[in-house]
Amino acid sequence: MTEPLLKISNLAVSFKIHYGQVEVVRDINLTVNKGETLGIVGESGSGKTMSMLAMARLLPPLAYISAGSIQLDGTDLLALNTAQFHQQISGKKVAMIFQEPMTALNPVYTIGRQLTETVMFHENVSQAEAVERAIEMLEAVKMPQPAQRMGQYPHQMSGGQRQRVMIAMALMNSPDLLIADEPTTALDVTVQDEIIELLIDLQKRFGMAMIFISHDLGVVSRISDRIIVMQKGDIVETGNTADVLTKPQHAYTKGLLECLWKLEEPRQTEKPDNMPPVISVKGIKKSYTLSGGLMRKSTIIEAVKTTSFEVLAGETLAIVGESGSGKSTMAKIINGLIPADQGQVFYGDVDVTSLTDKQRARIVQPIFQDPYSTLNPNHTIGYIVSRPLRIHGTVPAAEIKQKTLDVMAQAGLTEEFYHRFPNQLSGGQRQRVAIARAIILEPKILICDEPTSALDVSIQEQILDLLCQLQKDLNMTLIIISHDMAVVGYLSDRVFVMLNGEIVERGKAEQVLKSPQTDYSKKLMASVYNVPRPQNEAGAPL
Repeated sequence: MTEPLLKISNLAVSFKIHYGQVEVVRDINLTVNKGETLGIVGESGSGKTMSMLAMARLLPPLAYISAGSIQLDGTDLLALNTAQFHQQISGKKVAMIFQEPMTALNPVYTIGRQLTETVMFHENVSQAEAVERAIEMLEAVKMPQPAQRMGQYPHQMSGGQRQRVMIAMALMNSPDLLIADEPTTALDVTVQDEIIELLIDLQKRFGMAMIFISHDLGVVSRISDRIIVMQKGDIVETGNTADVLTKPQHAYTKGLLECLWKLEEPRQTEKPDNMPPVISVKGIKKSYTLSGGLMRKSTIIEAVKTTSFEVLAGETLAIVGESGSGKSTMAKIINGLIPADQGQVFYGDVDVTSLTDKQRARIVQPIFQDPYSTLNPNHTIGYIVSRPLRIHGTVPAAEIKQKTLDVMAQAGLTEEFYHRFPNQLSGGQRQRVAIARAIILEPKILICDEPTSALDVSIQEQILDLLCQLQKDLNMTLIIISHDMAVVGYLSDRVFVMLNGEIVERGKAEQVLKSPQTDYSKKLMASVYNVPRPQNEAGAPL
């Protein structure tokens, strides 16, 4: 038998914290063969990303490899110094697609510069050749107007578009091993399908091996040859994809699948009829100008075309559509974070533009798609979550810490996280921090932009049930921006489908999800991956 491309033996990763150290990854043993795809699944904080960051030499501050060995194609990676590793391995033989593209991309450099630098660092190519390859790769990941995007900055793109830039950047040098950490998290299901097909095609073309880290069991079942299931820093189950998903052995794996089936069952709601509108959107419109760069004309993008609708008190409205369709821009306008070019947004009878920041924060709170960019890296989690209470003075100073701990517990964060910093948390844990901070003022309107995109299905269920309970207790109105149809079906009363800045279909959730009327909506629903149900000993679905 040939030696595996990657061999990790007895790997352990620890964090130095204020009271000593904590081991977050223990005794990890895995192999990846050439041309193979290994899927790694598990709850946020299980160590799946941390294991791969250790291999890529990208561990956060205060984290270190405390035991084990890592070999890539016979090379001992831990024996290489930093310069050798970056020259010989990083970006050339091993590339990584990160979970949070906004924090991985340099905000002061154009997309074109970041893509071309990636290939010019490792290969002797001209600037013109590097630009040509970068445009070809942007086309491969289905980026609209790729040549014009080269002159754009990360903040001028949607979350899904930034994710596609990260994928293009990782593939620029045709690596032997691609580590994909939640590469389709920010993408709608139609683009997910395109990206998965692209990765499979590139893998076959170049004989590339891949490690695919994801909480989305549907995506993992589509792309992986083998699956590793991690929990609390340990590997608890491994095997062929079909065997793990249909005949799980470990209780945790069975629990993950049970949570998945629960999310597929729509939540039964009893909402009163004829509730007053809590949000009224009247003829809003928003456009952006894309810089054309040298010798090219600028382009005007209509992010949201003239749109009107109402959101009723206590209901959950879901807005779905492909990345760049205008979902997040719509949410930001409703939230009062950016002005519309024309039109108005009202909370009840009050124009959102007439409110101060403090007044608006008591009424509406956002949960953003990329939590890390919204968390101050210099402050502890306890301070970040409690800060709204300190600013608004809604709780006596002596009670702030306990109130903060109570809300953190609601979001699935134990007391040990109170003194940690954002860079010491996993992507899913950071998302829970963002949720805790948003709900601590008990707002009447919560606008959630992909609120569970970084969470595994078991935590998704907890967060969604939390949102449902808060909605019931506070008569809270929810607007959910999501590409996850399971989340949309579980939470929403009504669904809007957006395409190219327009609402192309709207209606009750069950109607839109099960009997879509427009061609785009039908395509959207048809792209959802189905995970085979676990089977009993006789082979019948459970």
